[in-house]
Parts: sequence; structure tokens; C-alpha cells
Amino acid sequence: MKKLLFTLIPFLITGSSLFAQSTFPVIRDSLLQSNRLLLNGNMDVTGTSLRKEFVNTLAFGGYIDSEMKDRTLKSTRGNNRIGAFASGELTYVSGASNLFKSGKYSWLVKGGYYVVGNVNYTKDAFKLTFYGNSYLGADTANLTGTRISGMQFQKAGFGLYHKKTGSSLTLNVVNVQNQFAGYIRKGQLSMDPNMDSISLRLNGDMTYSKGKEFSKGLGFAIDFDFYLKVPWLKDSATFQFTIQNLGAAYMFESQTRYSPDSTYRYSGFTLDQIKNSANMFGDDFSLLDSLNVEKKEVKRWVMVPAYIQVMKLVDLESAKKLQTFFGIRFYPTIGIVPTGFAGLFYRFIPRLSASANLAFGGSSTVRGGLMLGYHGSKVGIQLGTDDIYGLVSKKGFGQSALIRLSWVF
Repeated sequence: MKKLLFTLIPFLITGSSLFAQSTFPVIRDSLLQSNRLLLNGNMDVTGTSLRKEFVNTLAFGGYIDSEMKDRTLKSTRGNNRIGAFASGELTYVSGASNLFKSGKYSWLVKGGYYVVGNVNYTKDAFKLTFYGNSYLGADTANLTGTRISGMQFQKAGFGLYHKKTGSSLTLNVVNVQNQFAGYIRKGQLSMDPNMDSISLRLNGDMTYSKGKEFSKGLGFAIDFDFYLKVPWLKDSATFQFTIQNLGAAYMFESQTRYSPDSTYRYSGFTLDQIKNSANMFGDDFSLLDSLNVEKKEVKRWVMVPAYIQVMKLVDLESAKKLQTFFGIRFYPTIGIVPTGFAGLFYRFIPRLSASANLAFGGSSTVRGGLMLGYHGSKVGIQLGTDDIYGLVSKKGFGQSALIRLSWVF
């Protein structure tokens, strides 16, 4: 568990640059038939229990003292989550051109870099990782339900674009740089009352990529955006239904898989045996063999981390200074809790706006964000954060940065 956490968190944070989805509003304008260059990006690390000071120390180095561990333990629940989502996506929409004779459709191209990762873990898993097994005593540590998943990938695609509504369908080629997934379906660790041996029941598996190759898997994914204008109160509103990165990739570079056997309970090795062994995985004493853990190299198909989102948009053509937005987003392929969000968009003057929102669920609990926007005739800029508390305080449970740029020509 400790090795996984120390590997996962720096990988997710330092591998992160920009990310397209956020709980802030998608802004709708009337320039659907113009050529546009769009850059969407965000970096978002969030959790239910690990404070920013703890995560940053893991990621960037430093000393985790007992006081920091104790502060983190106080905020740790029975079941906890931490997630990291990041990427940068560049899209060119050829809205002024016609793809077919009807004149209804045009085309777009896009490309991007993405990192998605999530960990679900128990309170006992945190204790074992950062306190060791000395705290156990006569208790049994519960590891059941601990789950880890993540993927680092790139994509490039060509899409069909509907000029009247802005809806689009894009087919992407996906390159997988790294991928890992693990799940403990049943896990219990206990110590003998004499504290000279431990017993472990473990059923699960862990599969991960290794090596420095840039490409370890290839696949495909589709992106689908559908916009629908509907009556809303005394006016109308536009809703967006989005599916992103729905697809699969084949990992042609072998991955390492560890699979413990749940039907076997073992309590036959001693702590002295582990401590005094010069090579825990050698011929004389193999910890993996003793625990009945199977190791093998596999090539397999994996799902790309897709997400689905439904959102009420903000309309720049509206004369209203104050507008609402809300929506829900979830990741069906990696089991992250759905995120719900709602907020307000306010235009001070036609070209300047501010948005504030609350989000709940996902890899966090409740968080608030703030974004400022400039809406020029040719250039649009939005800057913000999905976690205003995490931005200003080391006691926050997340950190987030958002940028959106658009250029119409």
C-alpha cells in the first residue's frame, strides 16, 4: 500500500498540466459558424481526508513528522477517497467550412494529454501505510474495498460538427503511456497476541505498467457533445450532454499482475524471518510464495477512463446579468462517486464576468470554486479554481487550477 501511494501521488501531480472538464459553466455564444481555436485545461487534486500539506510533501519531497500524520489521521474516515485529474486539450473547429453539400456540417480536429487517477482506501490502510503494523495489537486491520486505478494517455481525433447546434462526434486514436488498476475484494490483517507472527487474508489483484516506453498501448475512443435548447421557466435554456473518452486500448507491452488467493489463510512466517531475510523474494524465503501470491506478465484490453456529464449552460447572448448553471458528472469505467455541482454566473459588464459554484461528491466531499472571465469579440479567457479553500490554505483537501482560452477568426 505504501509503495502504491508513493508511486501514485507524484505520478498524478507531476504528470498533470491541464484538464478540460470542470464544475464551472460551459459558456454558449452565437459564433458556431466561425473558425475557432480552443484550449481547455485544468489540474485538480482532491480528496476526502488527505490535506494539501500531506499530499504536497508526498509529491515533492519533505519530512512527514508524527504531528502531520496525527493531524491527517484525525480527518481520516472509515472509507476515504483521493483523485487527480489533469490534461490539456487543443481543438480546432472549422465552423466556416462545409463538409457536405447540405451545408449543415463542418469538421474539427483535436488532441490532448490526460491523466486520471483515483484511490479508495480504508482508515486501516492509511494506518498500515504510515504507522506500520505496531498499532494493531489484538485488532484486525480491514483492507476490504481498497481500490486504485489510473491512466496516463494521449489522444488525437477527427470529428463531425453540426454548424447550427454545435453538437459534434469525434473518433480518436488513443496512446496509453501508463496504466494501473488494483482492487482488494477481501483483506484482513491481524497480529498474534505474542506479536511474533501475523495472519493475512487477501483476495484481489494489482496490474500495472512498467518501463519507460512512451507507448505501451493503443486504442480508440469517441467524444460526443449534444446540445439541446428547451423551455426554461419563462425563457429557454441550453443543456449539454457530453461523453468523453469512451473506448478501449490494448496494452501490447506486458503488464505485471499480482493476484493473492482469497481461499488461503496464512500465518506461518514470523516477523524475525522477514526482518532477518537478506532477500525477501529469493529462493530461500519468498514472501510472495508464502502468501500464495501469483505473479505473471499479461497483455490485455483496458477501458479508457470515460466520463459522462449533463449540464445547463450559460448563454452569452442573454440580456440577463445573473444566470444559474448546474449539472452532474461521473466516471462509469473507474467507479468514482458522481459529482454534482451548481453555481451562479454574473456579468459585471458585457466583457467581464465571475462565476462561483459548489460541488459535492466525486473524490471529495463539498468544495467551492471561483472563476473570472473575459469575453471579447475574438478572444475569450477564463481563469479559476474549483477549490478556493485549497488555493489559500494548506489545511484544504485539494488544489485546483483552471484555464480556458478561445480565439475566433
